Amino acid sequence: MSVRKKGQQVEIKDKIENRDRIHLVMTALTMLFIVLSVGIVICIVHIQATFRVDPKVINVFRPRPDKYVEVPKRGRILAEDGRPLAITTPLYNIYMDCTVRKEEFLEMDRKEDARRRRLQEKGEELAAPVHKGAKSEQDWQEKARALSGDLARLFPAKTADQYFKEILDGRDQGKKHMLIRRNVSHATLNRLKELPLFNEGGYKGGLIAEEHDERIYPYDTLARRVIGYVREQGRIGIEGTYDYELHGREGVQWRRVTDDRKYIRDFDSTAVKAVDGNDVRTTLNIDFQDIADRALRRQIADDPQIRAGIVVLMEAETGAIRAMVNLSRDTIPGSKLWERDNLVLKEVGEQGSVMKTVTLLSLVEDGYVQSLEETIPTNHGAVPGYNQDTHILDYERLTGRKEVTVKHGFEISSNYVFTYLPEKFYGENPQEFFDHIYSYRLGEKFDFDLDGLGTPVVNRPGTPGWSRTTLGTTAYGYGMSVTPLHVATFYNAIANKGRMMKPYLVESIEKDGKVVKQYGPSVLNTICTRATADTVTRALKAVVDDGTAKRLKDAKLSVAGKTGTAQVVLTPKERHGSADPYHDPWGRKKNQGTFVGFFPAENPKYTILVTVYSYLSGMSFYGGTKPAMAVREIVDNIYAIDDSWSGHATSTAQLPRMEARTADAGSDVPDLKGFGLADALYAVENAGFKCSYEGSGHVTSQSPAPGKQLKKGETVRLTLK
Repeated sequence: MSVRKKGQQVEIKDKIENRDRIHLVMTALTMLFIVLSVGIVICIVHIQATFRVDPKVINVFRPRPDKYVEVPKRGRILAEDGRPLAITTPLYNIYMDCTVRKEEFLEMDRKEDARRRRLQEKGEELAAPVHKGAKSEQDWQEKARALSGDLARLFPAKTADQYFKEILDGRDQGKKHMLIRRNVSHATLNRLKELPLFNEGGYKGGLIAEEHDERIYPYDTLARRVIGYVREQGRIGIEGTYDYELHGREGVQWRRVTDDRKYIRDFDSTAVKAVDGNDVRTTLNIDFQDIADRALRRQIADDPQIRAGIVVLMEAETGAIRAMVNLSRDTIPGSKLWERDNLVLKEVGEQGSVMKTVTLLSLVEDGYVQSLEETIPTNHGAVPGYNQDTHILDYERLTGRKEVTVKHGFEISSNYVFTYLPEKFYGENPQEFFDHIYSYRLGEKFDFDLDGLGTPVVNRPGTPGWSRTTLGTTAYGYGMSVTPLHVATFYNAIANKGRMMKPYLVESIEKDGKVVKQYGPSVLNTICTRATADTVTRALKAVVDDGTAKRLKDAKLSVAGKTGTAQVVLTPKERHGSADPYHDPWGRKKNQGTFVGFFPAENPKYTILVTVYSYLSGMSFYGGTKPAMAVREIVDNIYAIDDSWSGHATSTAQLPRMEARTADAGSDVPDLKGFGLADALYAVENAGFKCSYEGSGHVTSQSPAPGKQLKKGETVRLTLK
């Protein structure tokens, strides 16, 4: 090796000393790099373990994650057979970007013009101009015209010309979000995607579909107040009461926005998945609901003086509510009937003569009335301290009799009879009568599946509303205020042979078709013996056959029940200073007419209550008119769709010969074989004997045998199958 130094060549020899020096330098550099590397590793570990970046610095370099709440799908409300009464379904708002490809077509012509200018500058010969953009724009508008025609056929609210003009105006004005239609179903969206332009997709055809969930009620207004809603102003019906089950559990997810303004999940954050709501299966039979709704509307829709009407249809054995109708108008007579409020639960008021059944049941159960054929003196229909009963005056004039049977007094709904009897037997101890009222659950509020059940008001002894005449007025339907549901529940207990079932509306809570919570029948109380229930049933059947509910006599199924007409207590504003709580100074009043009973009378399956309410007027509305006629239509239509009563007859079938049967009045013990229970009880009691029985259906055997001699008051035992 040699180097030049000041113009001279200097030779450096490869010696051991030089090599050692180089080795030391390289070793030092290596150690330095190792130390630096270890230091870097230590710094990295330290940073990873302890370093915290200022959040302000992070926000500068990356966008902050946003919390996104995932809304669960709301559960369905189902009828008893699974048909949906309320469902959540995706709907779409349809918009159109009217500006699609417009700039593209203009750019095509601009490029063509620029090309022609370049050729012209070069002095080259030019061919005829070709403006492909203008031609494409013309083709686009022809497709828009075809689209407009299809939109007019699909959504007839506008003509084809109107749709086409809106699209062209939107294109001129640069509208990128022009509304076509709101709340379109998925099936309709698929049809839209097949139309001209829209079949080219969003970028070329301009179709924009924004999805949102919507609560749908497939049967429109049927049972609308029972189904209810959840809104800011309140929670109503099943939707409100069972909102926790229906709503589900919300999910949470953190999202970040990308450079092109789209949101993606932030995987550095935790996420909770939404849980969809449960389904609620009700006891409602939607066919029965439709029948009841139409029957009630037919009776009250054309009468502007009727303010409201209700129907309750309950299954006798279980207490399951199969239909509940609440139709009412606003404050203006003749306005539209609508499911505005649940009057079945909330309308607490005096019920009138339908409560005479409460009195009769108590008298029979306590043994004060041994037979419906017992008589009491007519006394010209007068009981001291009470108004005279004109029904009894008519009875005396037509028959010339001075006595009337309990049964006939019930048939003609005599206030006198049902004042005389409780004053005679409960006058010394009225609390005995009011104890019955509470045992019938008419004096208290019970649990129900919907919120809002009213609390009864009973003017019992010791309360401020008690007076000397309260016993009698309560016995014939005044002095005690209850809800229609309380009344229907009481009559249902008679239909169920004394067992009072708690009315219920929700059958089960379900998840994906599997029952999560099961509800069902439950007993509130046993209000009387079977024999008492059957005796009262016979009285209720007589009301239909010979009393105030004769319009139901020829119904397809035999009906037992009671009519009632009550005057409604007026508000101070409605009274206009009148001292009479039921009339204004001009004699106007508010009426409510009710029929409540059950069918078939011999083996009850359903209990039904229909009530109509009037505006303030001079007219009267009776339970034996519009309510009874609505019941008649409901019974006949249920009979027509339910094969359990009518059955099917083949073309070659022979119907059994039907013969009228009456008890042989010439023998001491009548022949009762083949009788229904109600008729058998009537025959036995009419002959002066007591009756005990077992089974249900018709009499197959009896003891003693027909024609045997018995003393009055002895017992005839019946077996029914």
